[in-house]
Amino acid sequence: MRRIAGLLLPMIWALTPLSAQIMRDSARTRRLASPVSVIEIARAEQKFFEDFRRTRLPVLPPGLFHGCKEEIGRLCYWYDELTPPYPREPPVIGRQRLRMLSLFDSLGKIDPEDAWLASQRVRYYSEIERYDDALRAARGCSEHGPYCDQLVGFAFHMLGRFASADSAFAVAIDKMDQASGCQFRDISLLIDADTRKEYRVFRCGDPRRVVFEDRLWFLSRTLYSRAGNDSRTEYYSRETMVQMVEGTENLYQFGFDGDEQEILLRYGWSRAWAAGAARPVAGFTFSANVSGASAANGGGGGRGNAGGIEPMPAYRIMPSASVFDNPAMSDTTSWGIQYPPVRARYAPVYARTFKSIEHQEATFRRGDSALVVMAYDARPIREFNNTPVNAALVVMSVDAEPHEFVARANGSASIGALTVKAPWGPLLMSVEAAAPEKHIVARSRYGLSHFVMPDARVTLSDLLMFKPYGSAPESAEEAAPHSLTSDRVRADEKLGVYWEAYGTDPIGEKMSITLTVVRELGDDGFLRRMTKSIGLGRSSTPVSVSVQDLSARGSNRTPRALELNIGTLSKGSYVVELEVEVAGQVVLRADHHIEVVRP
Repeated sequence: MRRIAGLLLPMIWALTPLSAQIMRDSARTRRLASPVSVIEIARAEQKFFEDFRRTRLPVLPPGLFHGCKEEIGRLCYWYDELTPPYPREPPVIGRQRLRMLSLFDSLGKIDPEDAWLASQRVRYYSEIERYDDALRAARGCSEHGPYCDQLVGFAFHMLGRFASADSAFAVAIDKMDQASGCQFRDISLLIDADTRKEYRVFRCGDPRRVVFEDRLWFLSRTLYSRAGNDSRTEYYSRETMVQMVEGTENLYQFGFDGDEQEILLRYGWSRAWAAGAARPVAGFTFSANVSGASAANGGGGGRGNAGGIEPMPAYRIMPSASVFDNPAMSDTTSWGIQYPPVRARYAPVYARTFKSIEHQEATFRRGDSALVVMAYDARPIREFNNTPVNAALVVMSVDAEPHEFVARANGSASIGALTVKAPWGPLLMSVEAAAPEKHIVARSRYGLSHFVMPDARVTLSDLLMFKPYGSAPESAEEAAPHSLTSDRVRADEKLGVYWEAYGTDPIGEKMSITLTVVRELGDDGFLRRMTKSIGLGRSSTPVSVSVQDLSARGSNRTPRALELNIGTLSKGSYVVELEVEVAGQVVLRADHHIEVVRP
């Protein structure tokens, strides 16, 4: 630790605009009587700034509290994107922060090895979004151990360089002892009760614990098409922020106790602060953007009410337990970004707007591989208008060590079709689109499972809806560019349906094919479930085509396509149902849900 003689202090302070303020504060000067260390000067300055900030915070708007949604110890948390925006930070606070940072930079040149000083530079530069300066400060930290690497990972994460952040945090974890590494990686606060039961089976030091954590983080990424794992680096950045705030002067009501740390770890740290109203609600301490402390112990603590605002909108950081148990069986609801209960939230900087994307998907077999065809249309999302759109189809095997298979379309790709090959078997698919310039993303994610009748020699692919183009497609690859980009079909246009049969006799065999379009019952409740269970879930058939066909010769794969005239259908929900009988086998079935619209 570097110590500085009292005669040198004015020289150091003269390097910054703080000099006059420091020397006028006689009590503060007495606390820094010579000889003093660089860290003592820095800690005194940090305390001075937080005291200065606390007394000059803007006032919280009235009516902020909307009732406790979740109790966290003595605090409660709620989330409401319609909350009025907090008032801006007064410029005088910003100027004082810059003066403090100027002093910190000067002290950092004297004692570059001090990790605490480096951490506060990273912390306060991040508050004003000067992330390059935060990275410079983190890289200047030369203290041995993992903390400096954590600071580098934090700065990379804030810069949006998630792959670099991942690498820096991995280096930090490798330097930790076993207990510290387990604590840093621990995800108990983020997962629901069912997943937590599975997780707690694995003790610290058990390699299966790390495998479990890595699998959850791998599946939980907001966009599979982005490099790095920003969901994980967000959480590691929160762990690092806890260390940066702990033991320092701060604005937290209870001095940053365990409950306040849990809120930070689950929902992120506050990006702005405001003072409590002159007559605050009795027993409540506002602690996050829409979060507040509950009246379990009457609040208090003698520090005064202060509210912090987290980034919004913020989405669930991890999906439900059912996703982890069997991703291939998950549906879009399982991946809902606001589907309750939300144990923890994350606001990606690249996803200030988050939408679902219209698309159509179908899977076809190619030997030991699956060919996934996906057609999409981002144009109905008005936020995507007049901006470059990057689209991606990501298909993932979901075995013990999942792997990704990705197709991309970058630039002016608001509409299109993508294909990906992956190993045949249960899969997870993510359709993703992003407009980096506007920080907008759209995503649809769910599992792909292939159900095959065990005694059937011949099997069917999915059905792919396409727009007729004058000839019948002879392969899924040929049909893909003509695929409909959603399940909405126009009644005034013919509907093309493509499929493939596998395992047919190469010498040719008779096939009886029936393609029907039937209306679904509108009731989604008990009545519909009961009528479907006894085979009455669909109305009479308004459109039907039947043909006698011969399977493809010289191949055990038979591609087929039919066109349907659906002009007689009224608007509403329908099912396109294919029935194929080959050589007296049990009837094979495949179906596809559509929504008929009229211009």
